Amino acid sequence: MTYIKSILFLIMLFLTITVSADDNEEEEYTPHEIKALKTAGKITSLEHILDQLKPFGVARLLEVELIKNQDHPDNSEYLYEIEYIDHQGMVLELEVDALTSQVLHLNEEDDESHHRDDD
Repeated sequence: MTYIKSILFLIMLFLTITVSADDNEEEEYTPHEIKALKTAGKITSLEHILDQLKPFGVARLLEVELIKNQDHPDNSEYLYEIEYIDHQGMVLELEVDALTSQVLHLNEEDDESHHRDDD
């Protein structure tokens, strides 16, 4: 649990959590605004979301974005887009309902871009 809290602190400190206002513009949310969304019951804490993702084998987080979900009115108002590297070195991108923690989309990519071939 302490490890997750450390990760969350680093995410809040170093990563930009953004919400898409429209196709051309992104708006950053401050930690205070994110806390207000959580308090209002619009999103679940990132700590809870990451805890629910343990079966996906998150080895290293690369990026976390909070996105306003304008395309899916049946789902939560917000989505987390989470990009990470798993224990096998694969880069994965998850789209997660920010309220229910349900994984809505998983995209796997080979992590070739992070390796150099010196042959």
